[in-house]
Amino acid sequence: MIKMENKIKRGLVVSGGGSFGAFGGGTLQGLNREYDIAAGISTGALLTPLTLLGEYEILKEGYTSISDSDVFDLAWYKPRPIKKNGKINMWAIIYALIMGNPSIGTTKNMKKLIDKFMLGKYYSSLLMNKKEILVGTQNFQEDPSELHFFSNMNEKYEDFKDWMWFSANATFATSIVQKKWTNKTTGIEYMGQWSDGGITEVIPLDPIIASGVKEIDIIIHRPKVTHEYEIGKINNLIEYVEAGVAAMRYDITFEHLYETCKHMADEHGITSRLYFLPRKLSNNSMVFNKKQMVAWWEEGYETCNDPDRITIFKP
Repeated sequence: MIKMENKIKRGLVVSGGGSFGAFGGGTLQGLNREYDIAAGISTGALLTPLTLLGEYEILKEGYTSISDSDVFDLAWYKPRPIKKNGKINMWAIIYALIMGNPSIGTTKNMKKLIDKFMLGKYYSSLLMNKKEILVGTQNFQEDPSELHFFSNMNEKYEDFKDWMWFSANATFATSIVQKKWTNKTTGIEYMGQWSDGGITEVIPLDPIIASGVKEIDIIIHRPKVTHEYEIGKINNLIEYVEAGVAAMRYDITFEHLYETCKHMADEHGITSRLYFLPRKLSNNSMVFNKKQMVAWWEEGYETCNDPDRITIFKP
């Protein structure tokens, strides 16, 4: 059962983070709060629907019973896109270049997982209880490329599952998929090409602020910012690309986060609670290890109220 607290409009924001979503899921189960609206990016798009229904045991099963083969489409003739140590597989890049593929991996298997766990009865329950889920996914067939949010209040069941899937595909590493969409301003339908919701906005606060909430819980699948002055040396082009993407995402994630939360408190009277990871969990969130994800879920649950993980902004 979800804890019933004083009834104010409460929002939830969940960042991207791949397999680290197991830690975030455990944190949400430990908090066990009631939310009216949620915005999710990437793994956050997968966590938020069942969280708003309090279906934590189903969600836990989905995050702790899977391995790489349940997410990536693996075959004997295709190199594994991400190695077990978290490094991008050079041979997967070479294979993609030779075959003319737009990414080094595909994730039709992940779509099957969404079909398995995001059942129609849960979608209907969200609508019946007036719980809104906003899923962010990036359209690469648009200039400039933009992040779009799709609401369960406006989308059909099968379409909404597609938007969840698109959001959870990491750019470069996994699927990029075509699907038509309708411009809300003009009503004109266009063809889009969709992938990672977190490429330009890892923590989707704007659509939640606009909904009129007074409290926001923000699950961030990163530790609080610290500086390490001598990390692993870059030895090749692949590692250079990885480091460049990580540097860009650092700016996207943290450059204005605290300033935004302070502004929400001062100008809009919104209380926000930021829940960080306690440490760097692994070298790559695109590695899915059952045993490790079980441990992360349990740790997230046990440490959900650890003050070292939490930063609070109040009016």
